[in-house]
Amino acid sequence: MSIKKKLTLSQQIFLSMIALISFALLIVAILNVIQIKNETIAYNNDRLARKDRAVAKTIEAIIIYEDNIKDSFLPIIHNLHHIHKLTINIYDLNGKFIISSDSLLGNKKVITKNIPDSIINSLTSSISKKIEYEKGEFFGTYRMIYHNNKAYNLSSSIPIINEYPFCILDVVYDKSTKEDVLIKTKQQIEKFIKIYILLIIVSIAFAYFLLKQITSPLRSIARHLARAKSEKTNTPLRWTVKDEIGQLIEEYNNLMYELEKRTQALVKSEKEGAWKNMAKQIAHEIKNPLTPMRLSVQHIERSLQIKDGNFDTKLNQFSQSMINQIDTLARIANSFSDFANVNKQKLEKVNIEKELLNIINLFNINSVLYKKNKDLSGLEIDVDKSHLTRVINNLVNNSLQAARKQAAIRIIIQIDLVNKLNLEYCLIKISDNGTGISKSAQDKIFEPNFTTKNSGMGLGLAMVKKIIDDLNGFIEYQTQINIGTQFYIYIPIKGGSKK
Repeated sequence: MSIKKKLTLSQQIFLSMIALISFALLIVAILNVIQIKNETIAYNNDRLARKDRAVAKTIEAIIIYEDNIKDSFLPIIHNLHHIHKLTINIYDLNGKFIISSDSLLGNKKVITKNIPDSIINSLTSSISKKIEYEKGEFFGTYRMIYHNNKAYNLSSSIPIINEYPFCILDVVYDKSTKEDVLIKTKQQIEKFIKIYILLIIVSIAFAYFLLKQITSPLRSIARHLARAKSEKTNTPLRWTVKDEIGQLIEEYNNLMYELEKRTQALVKSEKEGAWKNMAKQIAHEIKNPLTPMRLSVQHIERSLQIKDGNFDTKLNQFSQSMINQIDTLARIANSFSDFANVNKQKLEKVNIEKELLNIINLFNINSVLYKKNKDLSGLEIDVDKSHLTRVINNLVNNSLQAARKQAAIRIIIQIDLVNKLNLEYCLIKISDNGTGISKSAQDKIFEPNFTTKNSGMGLGLAMVKKIIDDLNGFIEYQTQINIGTQFYIYIPIKGGSKK
């Protein structure tokens, strides 16, 4: 299962918002870091360029041009160094080292060696007559210095460029200057990182608050549905804002209204169908004894009219037949009455072994036996005695009616104490060696009005299952054709009937 499927909707929304905000802040942070770095480098380069121009303009202002370049710079080179706090080297137009403001640099080959012709050519061909370089542990600028023939050029901030070059000025910067740039850039980046971390924390808090606002209507709907489920009501939801949630709630209310209408129609239809089926069943069962009763009345009436000599005998036969048919009608009425009153239970503590023996004695036949596996003579359960009698009578009668022609029926009743689904149950097992239950009937035997007999209303096993269900128990069975059937009744030791 993917991680997305394991997350709740609120978690997905929250993480999506955090990811989106973090991604946006990351992009802005990267752009800011790049901008800060570029601006710092540009500022530093501009600062160094200003220093380079300032040195050049100072030279133009104070130099006395001599034929010998060294003689021209010897009086001013140290002053230039102190004024601008920079190391200054002078080269002739051929790139030969002349003099340096730092005597120590005069001993370093990287400084004293001639400037390559390629660099000199680049310098003379550049528009500003200036190029940057980097050599060894130093970097700086080479600039062409020209003769100052016109005093008004000193008023300009741009160094003089004319047809009279004098020498090559080398303004040297220590590489620590670049390291300072990196340090400052790093410090600024660290400041921005702290700011962005704070922004992410604030964004997380804001996202959480916003998530609560977004999911609040959904939680309200969930609570309403839970309350409706517990109270079994479908009261409409209320949402005053005409937004997406409002549309969802409106559709939900419409659906609940339509569902309520259809449920009521279905319940009404089921009730009418149940009454129709019950009426058909009652009419069919009553009609069966009425037909022979009508024929018997007509027969005795005809015997009376013709003054039959055997009228007394026929009258006795008629009376006996009528009594039998009335008893049949009484049984039909009692069956429906028992099924209708099955929900009324009067629970009491019952010694199950003793009660089963009493029920078995009512049959007074040798084919119904109680088999004792272990001593459970003291076992008591909460049950309605009359209902328990109905259950056992019904199952035993069904077993008796399932007897095979070639084998005497044998019914064995046993009890046991079992643990099932982490609950303790009293198990009543009723086994027979009868014909078994056909495959076509196995899925229907607990349905009302279903029967495989020529007589009977098909209410017996439906009533048995209803009684056991109301005790919070359950019933199971196993069957094999022409071998027999075993019914297993599980009644909880604790936990009475359903309310």
